[in-house]
Amino acid sequence: MFKVKSPRGRIVPRCLLAAATIAIAALQGCSESGEVPTMKTYPVKGSVKLADGKPLASGVVVFAAPEMGMEFSSPLGDDGSFVLRSSYGDGAPEGTYKVRIERDPSKADSQARGGRKSAAPAPYPAKYGDESSSGLTAAVKPADNALDPFVLVK
Repeated sequence: MFKVKSPRGRIVPRCLLAAATIAIAALQGCSESGEVPTMKTYPVKGSVKLADGKPLASGVVVFAAPEMGMEFSSPLGDDGSFVLRSSYGDGAPEGTYKVRIERDPSKADSQARGGRKSAAPAPYPAKYGDESSSGLTAAVKPADNALDPFVLVK
């Protein structure tokens, strides 16, 4: 093993120097400016409908890309529509996403039961609350994306 003398006269193994050099170089790429890294996104809009064809008037649609470790979401409008937006810009990056529908806790109806409040049942099956069981997917292309409605069947 090669050894080098430090400025203080200590002997330092070269592998330690190499590791320190790599760590310093990596940290120089980090920024404390608070800037969000840029990522090319493409506009995505669509809607969510219940099995009877009526719009899901509250909730959140989530596009999940587990392999990228990213999610993009949007609240649903009263007409069931959504437009994805994130800190990266309007829409989502190109790719295929698994989709889940989350309840909107601020609009969930509550009923008193035994002195406690509990959320009213969702107007759709629970499987839609998990992207791995929902069966819903979306492909975002490098263009404006107007998706077909997601229909939550019973």
